[in-house]
Amino acid sequence: MRITILLASVIILAAGCGTQGSAGGGEADTSKVYATVGDVDITENMINEELDLIPPYQRSSFESPEGKRLLLNHIIERELLLQEAEKLGLEEDSFVIAQVELAMQQVEATRDRALVQTFYQQQVVDQVVVPEEEIQAYYEDHLDDIYHQEPQVKVSQILLTAPDDTAAVMEALEAGETFESLVEGMSDHEPTRTAEGNMGWVTLNSPMPYLGEQAEIVRSLFQGGTGQVLGPYSTSMGYHFFKITDRKEEGSRPLEEVRESIENTLRPTMVNVYFEETVIPGLRDSYGVTINENAFLPDETVTADSLFQSAQNMMESNPQTAVQYYRLFIDRFPGHENAHQAQFLIGFTLSEYMNDYEAAEIAFQKLIDDYPESDFVDDAQWMIENMGIPPESLFIETEQDMETEQQETGGE
Repeated sequence: MRITILLASVIILAAGCGTQGSAGGGEADTSKVYATVGDVDITENMINEELDLIPPYQRSSFESPEGKRLLLNHIIERELLLQEAEKLGLEEDSFVIAQVELAMQQVEATRDRALVQTFYQQQVVDQVVVPEEEIQAYYEDHLDDIYHQEPQVKVSQILLTAPDDTAAVMEALEAGETFESLVEGMSDHEPTRTAEGNMGWVTLNSPMPYLGEQAEIVRSLFQGGTGQVLGPYSTSMGYHFFKITDRKEEGSRPLEEVRESIENTLRPTMVNVYFEETVIPGLRDSYGVTINENAFLPDETVTADSLFQSAQNMMESNPQTAVQYYRLFIDRFPGHENAHQAQFLIGFTLSEYMNDYEAAEIAFQKLIDDYPESDFVDDAQWMIENMGIPPESLFIETEQDMETEQQETGGE
C-alpha cells in the first residue's frame, strides 16, 4: 500500500509534463507501445521517463514486468483524467492558468540565472589571466613556508604473509627477476599489488602509508639509494620488501609543480577586481544607469519630530544622509520651530564630520540670511570665521587675547 501511494504521488507530481506528444525533445517516439488511450500511445520511452522520477532506492520495485504494469496503469489513469479535463474546458480554469503562469515565471527565472552564470564565466572569469610576474612573486614570498619541501623517498613494497616466501623473493631477485613482476606474482597486499607495489611518498617524520608509525624502517629507507631493494622487515601485517623508486631532497617545490595552485589562489581576487572595476563600470556606461535617490528618503507619513531625530542620529555615522534628512526636514516643514536649528546643523555636519568647509560656509550663511532672528546666528558667524582651525590653536589664541587685554587694562 505504501509503495502504491508513493507511486501515485510521483505520477501526480509528474502530471505537469503530460504524456501526449513525442519523446526526446520533439523527436518522434518510435519505442514499443504499451497501451493506447484514445489517440495517445503510451510508449516504452514514457514508461522509462516515469521510472526516472522514482527515487533510486525504490525504483527496482517498478522495473520488473509486474512493476511496469502497475506503473502503466497509473499513467493510463492520469491520461484519462487529462483528456477528460481538456474535454470539459478546464484549461481556462483560474487555478490552471495560475499554475501555468507560475511555471512560466520559473522558466524565465531559470533562463535568467543561466544567462548570468554563463556571462560571468565567459566574460569575467575566463578573461582574467594571472600575470607571470605575480605568480613568480607569490612563489618567492612563500619558498620558506608553503612551498618548502622536506626530504622524501618514493617506495614500492612486496608484502608476504608467509615467512617462508621471503627466501623465495630473495632468490628471485638474485636471479634477475624484476621487483615489479614479483609484486604481481607474490605480494599479498591488494591495494599496492595492482599498482606495481607503489606506496607513494614517505617523509622522514611521518607515518608510512598503510603501515603507520615505522620509524626504524623509514630511517633505513632514507639511507638507501634509488633503485635499491631493502628487506625483509617484519610488521604486524607480515613481511615486507621495499624498493626505493625515487627521492626528493630538502628544498623548495619547483614552480611548475605548484603553478596551478598559485593561479587558483590569486585568481579569485583578480576576478573580483576586474568585475568591480572594469566590467560593471563599462556596462553602466554602455546601458546607462540612473538611481532615484529620493526613493530612499523617508516618505510623507514620517512626522517632523521623527525626521529631525533621525537626522541627528546619523550625523556621525552617516553624515551625508544626515544632511539630506535636514534639508528634507526644512523643505517639508519650513515653518517648524526647529527649521533654523536644522539649517545650522547642516553647516555643522558639513564642517565637522565631512570637512567640506566651502559647502558648510554656504549653509551657515543661509542660516544668517534666512533666519536673522535665530539664536544660532552668532554661532554660525563664529563657525564661518574659525572652520578648519585646530582646537589647540584656538585655545592658544584665546590665551594670548586674554594676556593682551590684561596688559591693556594694567592687570586689573
